[in-house]
Amino acid sequence: MTRIFNDPLLSFARFFIVFAMAVIVIGLGAIVIALPLLGIYHAEVLAELASDGAPDAALWAIIGLLLMAGVILSLSWLFLRHMKRIIDTVAIGDPFVPENADRLSAMGWLTLAIYLAAIPLGAMAVWLASVTEGAETRVSTDVGGGGIVLFLTLFILARVFRKGTEMREELEGTV
Repeated sequence: MTRIFNDPLLSFARFFIVFAMAVIVIGLGAIVIALPLLGIYHAEVLAELASDGAPDAALWAIIGLLLMAGVILSLSWLFLRHMKRIIDTVAIGDPFVPENADRLSAMGWLTLAIYLAAIPLGAMAVWLASVTEGAETRVSTDVGGGGIVLFLTLFILARVFRKGTEMREELEGTV
């Protein structure tokens, strides 16, 4: 399978996605390092939180935030991997393959999962900011429709790709 990236948009999109995937891996690595450090230095963290007026439960909120962020980053990485693979099929000139319909459908589910996972993450962040004195944390609790529109669009595109694949197979069968 030869990859042809003569299209500047495809080249840029693929570069950007690979870069974003690398940034996500770095973020996941930071979380993997931070979680055990919170366990090792929990007394110091609790003392610092207490000096800011936060209850001991704030440590658990921080751990929850890190875990939820890890989940969201992992789901985002999977989303981008599917997108990169779709771009690769477009670059070689054959995007209407059953795998792309499956990828688009998986991307729709991943979008929904990210959207839903952001809800408890936001709630924990809001609570943590509310119990910490002097916290200058800005947390958006916007549950706008962008995620829902993306979720629906991906599922519709998955159906379009499935239908396109079926039509191509039928056409090839009649020739």
